[in-house]
Amino acid sequence: MPALPALAVAGLLGVVLAGCSGGAVDPAAAPTSATTAAAAEPSDEPSAVPSEEPSEEPSEEATDPLADRPTEAPAQRIDAGTVAAGSGAQVDGTGSAEVTFVRDGQFAVVVHLDCGECAGTRAFMAPTGITPYAGRLGRTTGSYLMDVFEDSDPQQSLWLETDGAWSVRLESWNDLPVVSGPQSGTGPTVLLLDGSTANAEVAWEPADAEDSFQGRYFGVDRAAARMFGDTEAFTDVVEMPLPGALAITTEGTWSVTPTD
Repeated sequence: MPALPALAVAGLLGVVLAGCSGGAVDPAAAPTSATTAAAAEPSDEPSAVPSEEPSEEPSEEATDPLADRPTEAPAQRIDAGTVAAGSGAQVDGTGSAEVTFVRDGQFAVVVHLDCGECAGTRAFMAPTGITPYAGRLGRTTGSYLMDVFEDSDPQQSLWLETDGAWSVRLESWNDLPVVSGPQSGTGPTVLLLDGSTANAEVAWEPADAEDSFQGRYFGVDRAAARMFGDTEAFTDVVEMPLPGALAITTEGTWSVTPTD
């Protein structure tokens, strides 16, 4: 199947985030100038809703989504070497560490993390010039997709927070085994899907109440890139023109069935 290039997806992410900022305005609910003026006039009628004391609970808007992410690399630093087309890298270690590597080529790097039962383990993509904060990868054994931005710094690293032993294998997403037809599994993975269908039925069951699902799809055509996800079990048909790579981040059970 054709090789997948790195993508300039900053614009795509911006559109996705902007689309989540608020719902559409119902024209019927928009006030006219007359109703606006009337609302501005003082009223002798008592308010139907009593005023409430200010809440000391932080609002959802005030909660910092990055508050629990590290701001500095672990003290232990391990160099994994160079990741190139057809040539990956692997390192093993114990305890928290910054794993550095050089990406030789325009492709996205897949991180295969093995941390056993992974008690207390968290993995992050180190801050870059494009993403100036630590990007959460995951906290369980599985496969994760690193930087997908075109022309990003080839010197990259991931941060591991753990007390236990771990192993990390790095490779180009073009070197993943090619699969076709229905796929299913549990936990995080990256699939290199072959085929010619335009859509896929994606189903997901969470591992627990705190689990969530995030899917990121990248096709040979850049216009095929998309993100989707949920915090509740679902079965949906997603536009996913094959071939391409699908990164799934979850601790739950999932299935992907290509369909026309």
